[in-house]
Amino acid sequence: MMLRRLTAGVIDIILMLTMALSPLFLAAAFLPGYMDAPAGQPPTLLMGATLLWMIVVLLWYFPGFESSRLMATPGKLLVRLKVVQASGRKLEFTQALYRMVFGPLALWFLPLYRDRMSGGAKVIDRRG
Repeated sequence: MMLRRLTAGVIDIILMLTMALSPLFLAAAFLPGYMDAPAGQPPTLLMGATLLWMIVVLLWYFPGFESSRLMATPGKLLVRLKVVQASGRKLEFTQALYRMVFGPLALWFLPLYRDRMSGGAKVIDRRG
């Protein structure tokens, strides 16, 4: 299962970064002066909108997909995994957000807190 989770993670990181950075690539291709704000001038409205888009994608990707009816990100769907509460129900958005934020820390420092706030979320095989 660990190899499948790692595979899903790599797929999700690639998809998430592609989504987050796509406005930059499109702007660079079609708006040549997009990133050329004059020295001392504030960023343009389009640059601000791009930054906002990147923040929304980076904060929404994992919690949004894991708390949806799919109960999985696209990467997890491809390797047939899903994220559920300890009871087997789907996560609420706030539980999935806590899982994303505290998940890396919980490996060593905050396991009980992370489990309580995320509803005891766990990744399971979709087939079982």
